[in-house]
Amino acid sequence: MLQLKRGVINKIRKGYFISSIIVGILAPLICLYLFPEFDPRIHPISYFGILQNTSLIFIISLIIFSISIFWNGITIIEKLIKNTQYKFWLKLTLTTASICLFLTGIIPMNLGPFHQIPALCFFLIYNFFIFLFGIARARSYVRKGLFSVVTGSLMLLSSLLLIPFPSYGVAEVVYIFFIFFWNIIMWLQQQKLIRI
Repeated sequence: MLQLKRGVINKIRKGYFISSIIVGILAPLICLYLFPEFDPRIHPISYFGILQNTSLIFIISLIIFSISIFWNGITIIEKLIKNTQYKFWLKLTLTTASICLFLTGIIPMNLGPFHQIPALCFFLIYNFFIFLFGIARARSYVRKGLFSVVTGSLMLLSSLLLIPFPSYGVAEVVYIFFIFFWNIIMWLQQQKLIRI
């Protein structure tokens, strides 16, 4: 019975994660279709959250993603990290980052700091989560841990894209790409579809 429940949960998790990837592809395309003037060099991605015709898509997408990265992250931690001390800190940082992303989605951009603070916290904390995960993983498998350390470092370096552009839209696009890339690779690895 327990094995059956676990199998059902795994199927639901797999379906939810795949659905999240599809949403991650379709939602930006729909938003761009509804607001073709969008330019990441000028507008931040959160701008979609204050436009009347894209705000609902933006909010729902961020809520879906916050749940998805949390669920995927917890599964990865449980399957790949053996050290209980690392598990605690990884779960804490992941939970905090997911809550921050959830708040970023439900708090409108026009509320200024109330939107910007959780957005900034997500940017810093989720980046730290991936980096810390890499450190924890490297204690057993150096090469596999290095993948997460490098990805976390590149995510942090994406903030340098704030320098040449008046908006943080370009930095956000690159950062989001790394989030998707890391989560997909780690999910494929735990499904034993790839080895890194």
